[in-house]
Amino acid sequence: MLLESPAGRRWFFAILYATEGAPMGFIWWALPTLLARAGVGVEAITTMTAVATLPWVLKFLAGPLVDASLMRGVRLRTWILTSQSAMVVSLAALAFVDWPNELTLLTVLLVAHAVCAATQDVAIDTLAIRVVPPAELGRINGSMQAGMLTGRALVAAGTVAMAGAFGPAAPIIGVSLVVALPMLLVARATPELPVVASAIPPVRAWLAALSGRNALLAIGIALTAGAGFEFLSVVIGPLLVQAGATDGQVSTFFGVMAPVGLVAGALFSGRVTDRVAPLRGTALGIVAIAVLVGALGVAMATGPGPDAGALLVAVSVIYVAIGFFTAASYALFMRLARGELVATRFAVFMAMTNGCEAWAGFAGGRFQGEIGYGLTLLLLVGISLVALPLLWRLSVNRGKSSA
Repeated sequence: MLLESPAGRRWFFAILYATEGAPMGFIWWALPTLLARAGVGVEAITTMTAVATLPWVLKFLAGPLVDASLMRGVRLRTWILTSQSAMVVSLAALAFVDWPNELTLLTVLLVAHAVCAATQDVAIDTLAIRVVPPAELGRINGSMQAGMLTGRALVAAGTVAMAGAFGPAAPIIGVSLVVALPMLLVARATPELPVVASAIPPVRAWLAALSGRNALLAIGIALTAGAGFEFLSVVIGPLLVQAGATDGQVSTFFGVMAPVGLVAGALFSGRVTDRVAPLRGTALGIVAIAVLVGALGVAMATGPGPDAGALLVAVSVIYVAIGFFTAASYALFMRLARGELVATRFAVFMAMTNGCEAWAGFAGGRFQGEIGYGLTLLLLVGISLVALPLLWRLSVNRGKSSA
């Protein structure tokens, strides 16, 4: 079977993550462009996308649902196939909607799709934690991120071109097929994992799973480690414009340089993390980002800052480091989620990384108005370094095959 070899496992999970990234590329990147071309206002578009993102923010609620169902004998393959089927149905339904004139119905369908996609994500992550040996978690997460980012970028670019050439129904058919075809792979390759039906534990058992030493430290790491780059990723567009970058340079960065950097960083991280263990890989990622973003912050705080060309080079290198950190930290969180209530713990850890993105973006925006971009970046980098002592307090073996 595909999941019986390391290479097969990497391809399997990369393909599954591509089915997650493909709809994201259409909904978050291509669809707003197509709606704008149809005359829909920016406020309406951003409201729609914000609402459609909510299920991803709340996906940690799916963790207990998946865990409880597993205790009742439901298999992960059932969760993945059911979620993917619902994703295809909700996407296909978009072909029958007049997008510019039926925004409410469009938003409802996008939210329904996001609920199914977020649930699928929880089930796929739980499957990875259960079937992937600890020594392979770095490369698996590198492959997952590469699959997701590649699917997102290709679909975002391809669907806009398809809509222009063949009409709005064409990209819907294309994205639906991208999500539907891997269902055959899931049906054939997903192993029949042993299921031991048991009583659903009381609430205090769920709380205990999230209040242990390692769980609380992991939550602290998730909430702080990405502070420096999360703010930078929010303001990179305005920073490039401020530095004098042309529209073509900005488009090239977001369409080519950023995704390529993230994929390269994630794949490199997989190799390194499996050699040095996820804990050390995560620490390396934090330090690398701190050095790079810190250097950019110093340059901006002590002078006029880099010009457009230098800034493009700097942020491209930073995005490689972000890809490295993301794959390593997700491998660490998967390692820490092993045991009972896997889906719940990992979903909460991922929710906290979303929380870091939210608070860093919000706080950074407020600080920037008072102290400028440079000092804001340095302040948030300092906060991200708080994660280092938390990492070293984790009660894990730091050897190659563990966290």
